[in-house]
Amino acid sequence: MIKICMAAAGLIGLLALSWAADKPPASDPKIERGKYLIDKVALCGDCHTPHDEQGEPITGKKLQGAALAFEPTVPVPIWAALAPGIAGLPRWSDADAVALLSTGESTKGIRVRPPMPAYRLTRQDAEAVVSYLRSLPAGADSKKASH
Repeated sequence: MIKICMAAAGLIGLLALSWAADKPPASDPKIERGKYLIDKVALCGDCHTPHDEQGEPITGKKLQGAALAFEPTVPVPIWAALAPGIAGLPRWSDADAVALLSTGESTKGIRVRPPMPAYRLTRQDAEAVVSYLRSLPAGADSKKASH
């Protein structure tokens, strides 16, 4: 009887492990919120993702930096012609990125350059955006980008 109970317990344990392995990992609500803000609200990919000749985002290059497809109609001295790679947030601390997204200036005094808007996100939303960006792989070019 004890052997049957032990075998049954072992079988139940194996089934539970098998079920857990097949189940996709639970998504992090903070990362999901950041993804929503990046993709649906701020539309960061419009500038920070390279696009092909038809204007479609290039697969595998999401938020890895791109040349801007537009220019100002009048001279703007600090206009950024290139949007840096933000996937993975290379060379940015979480504190600097959160400060930049919530005040328009990093803790080191770095300010956004036009056409990037100086966002005033809540701390919670800024942290969600940073969490999402950290979850993405950084591209080779973005590691060299200067901010």
